[in-house]
Amino acid sequence: MASAYNKNGQQQKADTVKPTPISLGISTLKPKFQQYALPSKRHESFTEATVPWPETSPVKVEDLVAAGLVYTGVGDSVRCYHCGGGLRNWESGDDPMEQHAKWYPTCQHVLITKGKNYIHSVEAGENPDRMPKRSKVKQASAEVSASQQQQEEAMQAAAEFGYSKEHIYTAACVFRKRHGADLVTILMEMEDDPELALNANVSDSSSSNTSEKHLEKEGDDNLQSLLEENQKLKESQNCKICLDNRADVIFLPCGHIVSCPQCSPALDLCPVCRKSIMGLVKARFALTEQSAYNELDDE
Repeated sequence: MASAYNKNGQQQKADTVKPTPISLGISTLKPKFQQYALPSKRHESFTEATVPWPETSPVKVEDLVAAGLVYTGVGDSVRCYHCGGGLRNWESGDDPMEQHAKWYPTCQHVLITKGKNYIHSVEAGENPDRMPKRSKVKQASAEVSASQQQQEEAMQAAAEFGYSKEHIYTAACVFRKRHGADLVTILMEMEDDPELALNANVSDSSSSNTSEKHLEKEGDDNLQSLLEENQKLKESQNCKICLDNRADVIFLPCGHIVSCPQCSPALDLCPVCRKSIMGLVKARFALTEQSAYNELDDE
């Protein structure tokens, strides 16, 4: 195999291919039509146009706005505020964001809003927003513990012996306290000693009432503070511009997270540190197991 060498006769190493910003999911280009960077301005292009947007259009204006598209005032033609690409002749079933990614895969709006994996899926001919999601059943609900399963089997066996549901329920209360005892054996003991059933009912009722009162008191004491804390947490995660969507875009190089993908392209300076924004990258939070699975689904 041939190899390259430099003028000094030393073997030349192959140049390492450096990843581009777009391959890393980083948006570095500024919008071509900065005046339409905010969703509200793009929406106005549809609602306040001299020539109204066609009422018979099969796509929703809200979806077009979210896809970064601006109405041109001609037929059903729209253009992207960021890449300048045009789309028209919309058909029933068209998804504006998907069509945008299909025809203009390098558009920075699609990149920062949906991510590079979304673009790759569209380029591969897949339908990323309609692909079946992987379901994850919680282990606690999918698996019945050994003791619960044993109790259910014992209750079914007791019913076959002709015991009433009331007696079986009472015996189950005793069974939970005495795992070593057989449920049918407990039922037979209850026939010989009625006080056993009476004590079980009183004990179970007393325990239930005490637990309910404790939970009620604790709920009254903490409900208000929990609601306030939850509200503050939600507000802290909201975009500081539209106040509706989640703030999940990282400003580079400062690293601050201030706004959502729809509002970020409208900013030149970080509102926190006032440094110039050289690039944008979408953050991926994994706060819960379910959100982590959703991230995998998107990929």
